[in-house]
Amino acid sequence: MFVKKNSFMKLLLKIIATIGVFNIFLILIASSIIMKELQPHKVAVLNYTPVLPYAEYDYMTTEDSAYLVDGQQKIIPAFFRTDFASIPKALWFLDAPFKASFVYSAIWHDYHYSCPNKMSRKEIDDIFYALLIDQNATTWEATKMYIGVRVFGKTHFVENGLCDEIILADIQEDKDLFQKE
Repeated sequence: MFVKKNSFMKLLLKIIATIGVFNIFLILIASSIIMKELQPHKVAVLNYTPVLPYAEYDYMTTEDSAYLVDGQQKIIPAFFRTDFASIPKALWFLDAPFKASFVYSAIWHDYHYSCPNKMSRKEIDDIFYALLIDQNATTWEATKMYIGVRVFGKTHFVENGLCDEIILADIQEDKDLFQKE
């Protein structure tokens, strides 16, 4: 009986190992294709605005955030709500969304996914990668985050978003609430 169980376990481990190697191979191929498309950008965070807990796992900026992207200053308004990186809790063992090197990159990315202002999703993701590197994320961390937004980010992207009244109203509502406290 023991011999049969032992043989079965060896077979099962071989199957798992084979599937695992195959999946890793596919992930590496997909990653290399995605990374070849990455366009470089010159970026910098110009000010580090304080961020406050808002609700559950959401946070809110308390001042305007300024970024330099390819020589142009971009402003994210105060009281913008973010969850930093939308990493499912089950995957936080890989990287937590509120890691210091992700925070300001994620704020920029979340805002521009809501309000792309005629920027493409690809351009926003490429700038996100550059900001991660600028904020001292390792190349491996930045690559994981970049592949994550390229593969899973489409459902969060607001096509043709122009920071319309809805987002500005949310920001005004949060500003009013914050100033009362």
